[in-house]
Amino acid sequence: MKKILKALSLLTVPVIFLCAFITGCKKGKDVELDNGQIMQDMQTAPLQKAAYEEYSRQALEEYKNVASQHTVDGEIDTENENVIAAANKASAKLFAYACYNERLLDKYVYFSHQEGNTDLGLSGSATALRQEYYLRVNESGNTCGYRYHYTIKKVTECSGAVALAKSLFESARTRITDKTNLLYRLEGDNIRLAEEEHEGLGLKMLECDWAVGKDWGKADIEMKKGGFVEPENIKSDIISHAGEDNVTIRANVNVLADNAVKKSTVIESDDGSVILVMTMNTDVLNGDEASLKMLRKGNDSGNCVWQKGEDDDTGLIIVCGLWGNGLFRFYTVSETWRGKLNGFTGTVNSATQYYYSYSDRDCDMTQYLEMIEKVNR
Repeated sequence: MKKILKALSLLTVPVIFLCAFITGCKKGKDVELDNGQIMQDMQTAPLQKAAYEEYSRQALEEYKNVASQHTVDGEIDTENENVIAAANKASAKLFAYACYNERLLDKYVYFSHQEGNTDLGLSGSATALRQEYYLRVNESGNTCGYRYHYTIKKVTECSGAVALAKSLFESARTRITDKTNLLYRLEGDNIRLAEEEHEGLGLKMLECDWAVGKDWGKADIEMKKGGFVEPENIKSDIISHAGEDNVTIRANVNVLADNAVKKSTVIESDDGSVILVMTMNTDVLNGDEASLKMLRKGNDSGNCVWQKGEDDDTGLIIVCGLWGNGLFRFYTVSETWRGKLNGFTGTVNSATQYYYSYSDRDCDMTQYLEMIEKVNR
């Protein structure tokens, strides 16, 4: 247990600094946007209320009541079958509640970094990076709804026939939604890695050259909160919305499907935060229609399925950090899946880290809205 704690604590350490310069043009104008430092309060506990907090605490207490009855040398026996069963049940609920908390927040932001390798057999292979930044402010009595969202994908290595189709695996797009519910989009090219690693993060950020996209000023969805779903109805809600563009559940899995979690460990810290380590049952998920819909939608592959790892236990692992009130602190998804992607059939191995912040400073839209006004002049 101590080794697990030491290893997992490293996931919560980074303080992310991202400096990006976006340039574009409209009617001959160059536009610059300096994102400056983002995710500055990633390590600060959120002040916002979590809609499912009481249910999260109840799920944790139910697990602890079972775990406290099975200890070895004063520590919870995480290999005991009763403890594992209780941990599996609690982890599934806690993860689902964290996802459904998100749809009811006033504001939040997350940053994700994904590294993946695609083996296409005789067609070659490719190694790629994907970075995403999503800032959302929902409409409330005191503010309008806003969004700032960018996604950049870059192939860092490739071989064989896939090298000729490299551009199919690369893209860059920024989307901004303002108070009028209009979408302002930027498209990027010349995608590249920054020359130096960012301090505190230990990785190079993706950069590109941006230009105003065709959807500049197009009608967009309203940035409003979702409705509260009663806990007993969350499972059916996941199923009914699987495969849609904006599903609530994260990681592309119906975590509440029967036996979806194969083995889980629940670790509670002194400050009340919780870490979940979930090994998912890929046999169950590959037979679960909702999970397959989300996996295929998320990866733009109509026939992909999860693959088992070398020891049959590493095909899909989710490590999740929660604040004491049940909001996401971070989560990591390590998975292997096989399917058709951009005309090629292959196996993808990837690891994706998501980091969250909820502070006023990190959720400030001012500079992005000023950029829209500058371009529109």
